[in-house]
Amino acid sequence: MRISSYYSDAFNGQFALRLKDSARTFSLECDLFKWEQGDGDATRVRSKLLARTLMERQGEDVLFVDPEAQLQRRPDALLDEHDFDVGIYYDSRTLEISGPIFLRNNPMTRQMLRNWQALNRTQPSATELETLSQVLSRPGSVVRVRRLPVTYAWVERLHRDVYPSANPVIVHFKTDGLLSSRIRIPR
Repeated sequence: MRISSYYSDAFNGQFALRLKDSARTFSLECDLFKWEQGDGDATRVRSKLLARTLMERQGEDVLFVDPEAQLQRRPDALLDEHDFDVGIYYDSRTLEISGPIFLRNNPMTRQMLRNWQALNRTQPSATELETLSQVLSRPGSVVRVRRLPVTYAWVERLHRDVYPSANPVIVHFKTDGLLSSRIRIPR
């Protein structure tokens, strides 16, 4: 599995480098892409980087993670279980997709990704995660979707009170312009 993320400036770049370091802790490769103003709509970065990584890394599964996230534990479900094609987290309050997006590198997910990008173009007012949800919920979809637990989309200040004994896998530190509590990565 390969992790894919991006950065747009020095601030995001610092977070992205921490993500890359945290991935190395678990012997995982992490590709960081510089997202320039001329590269297109930054709100469509997920589908574009997933497509790029799937094409460049034939045979490798891909986990897209926002640059302000860090791995705290080995993502066992993504590495050890193979009975699904797409792994996503649905927020329990809103039932919307958020957090990381995992794709197996197979023909079904590559087709789903092309459908997702096409829907992004035809619905420019919808968010990228809204269009992903629409594609995944279409009747007749052949991709097998795994709902990831909250520990894969953890925001300390939001989730710790609700899940006091949880052991997060992926922690997101910057959400809605605010910085979450920092957790140190053991070196």
